[in-house]
Amino acid sequence: MQKISFTILGLLIFSACQQNPKNITTKDQEIFKVFLNPSFDERAEIALSKTENDQNISFLISPRVMGRDIIIGEKITDTFYHKSILLSKSQYTIFDSLVIQKTKIKQPHQWTGCCDGMPVTFLLIKGTDSSGLFFRSPAVDNPDSSGYRITKSAIDQFRVLFKDSLITDYFYDIESYMDNSKAHKPDPKRKIDQLRMRKYNVTISQ
Repeated sequence: MQKISFTILGLLIFSACQQNPKNITTKDQEIFKVFLNPSFDERAEIALSKTENDQNISFLISPRVMGRDIIIGEKITDTFYHKSILLSKSQYTIFDSLVIQKTKIKQPHQWTGCCDGMPVTFLLIKGTDSSGLFFRSPAVDNPDSSGYRITKSAIDQFRVLFKDSLITDYFYDIESYMDNSKAHKPDPKRKIDQLRMRKYNVTISQ
């Protein structure tokens, strides 16, 4: 009788282990992505993910794919810089109210062809539903300033969340595409330019 009880208990434990927890949380998962594609700097993909159990954010900067990097034929890795952190529920809630909710607007058709500037894409995926925004090159003096306001709000919030000097440097360069009053000048004292010198084997003079 005791052997039978242990057998039944084992079967119950095995059955419980076979359940896939992803099936429980996938429908509630929310993913928000921002793609920054500056013409003359590194590209970036920022992704926020929220599940029933946690909230996290990752920041991936990809190497440049133009200019000197192509001319001299240097081999470039897929990652220039990466950082991932966990967020509290309150941090995610604040970001949701200040950024994510603002992207849920109706937008007329946007031309998506190649151009100088900084195309920006916002993508929200919740369960099987998705929505997105695309701005060809948001700028502070653009008549359609919604692209600038949403992008600037996202950048400000990302800067606060990460508290990372290299990411802050990257955002300063990004903002120079949106605001001509911000000069984009390499400086060997900056963390991002120090990494550029190592990654691209170049020298930056002040």
